[in-house]
Amino acid sequence: MNDNRDARLLKAVVLFAVAVFIADLLTPLGGTVWVLYLPVILASVWLNNPRYVVVVSAACAVLVVVGFLLTHPDTITWRGLRNRGMGLVALALTAYVGIILCKRSVHLAEALSSLKREVEQHDKTERALVQSEERLRLAVEGAGMGTFDVNLQTNEVVWSETHFRMLGYEPEPSGAASREMWLCRVHPDDRRHVLESQDRARRERSLYSTEYRIRRQEGQHPVWLTVFGRFFYDGQGEAVRFLGVSFDITRRKELESEVLRIAAREQEEIGQELHDGVGQELTGLGLMTQTLAHRLPESAEEKRIAIRLIAGLDQVHRKVRELSRGLIPVHVETRGLSAALDDLATRMTEQSCISVTCECPEWVELPDHATATQMFRIAQEAVTNALRH
Repeated sequence: MNDNRDARLLKAVVLFAVAVFIADLLTPLGGTVWVLYLPVILASVWLNNPRYVVVVSAACAVLVVVGFLLTHPDTITWRGLRNRGMGLVALALTAYVGIILCKRSVHLAEALSSLKREVEQHDKTERALVQSEERLRLAVEGAGMGTFDVNLQTNEVVWSETHFRMLGYEPEPSGAASREMWLCRVHPDDRRHVLESQDRARRERSLYSTEYRIRRQEGQHPVWLTVFGRFFYDGQGEAVRFLGVSFDITRRKELESEVLRIAAREQEEIGQELHDGVGQELTGLGLMTQTLAHRLPESAEEKRIAIRLIAGLDQVHRKVRELSRGLIPVHVETRGLSAALDDLATRMTEQSCISVTCECPEWVELPDHATATQMFRIAQEAVTNALRH
């Protein structure tokens, strides 16, 4: 469509120039005839093509000269020559300005086209970024993951909605929070450990990874979080930013505790069965063997076999009793963990012939039987490894 418009305009320009030339021949227009050629040059500028401007300007200049020569073949005056010369200069200046305008228009069009492409690319990138952020937000919310961003230079803190809810707060539209809001939720028993872990990760430039409890409200059960984060540093090596994610692992901790309770109960049942069932059977067999040995003559070979059998049964009975004690190490109804550790030290001394002692200057109150059992297991493993190596 633009090509057809340009072609029609070019035809109109040519026809107008020819009409001016014919009019100049039929009725000499004098030295001001060049003024009528100016619209022709200006119209060619509209085509926004410097070559068209040059061709049209040259053609108009030729028509001005030819018209002057044909209309005044015998009476060429200095005044007429000067007027036509000034007209040629005016046409040349107009053509020069037109060429500059065309070039500037071309550059402007190219700049506008480039700007349009950049705007389109920016819009496309922005849409892709929005979609990516939306996918990330859905993934984070679906995974139950909270995020936090701490500017260590300005102390500005930004939390995600999930992180707000993890700590028992209503989400802020801007995400603005504070270090004090977080610190007051950390369980008092875990606060020192958490702060030391952060300081160590900052000094060593390592990954921050820890688990701790938070208390949302008084009277509520603590909530367990696992947190991963990393510090970012400037050119001078100063930490300027702290980014991280958090997960609610309360359910996992509950399952771990349940598994430990089930394992401890199973071990206790097995130990009780060994102590009550197998132990009693061995005791009965030992008594029967002793009775048999008393009835046999001293010189009988069977009596020596019965005596060895009594010793073997007694040794097996002691092993079963030790095994049952290991499976049921803590008796809450007596002195609890302290008594079990004393018994462990005594047994380890007898087995290894190395003096093992247990010192507990103060009474340690533990929350439940499962915790006491786990503490005993840790001590038992430590003493066993120490004696072995």
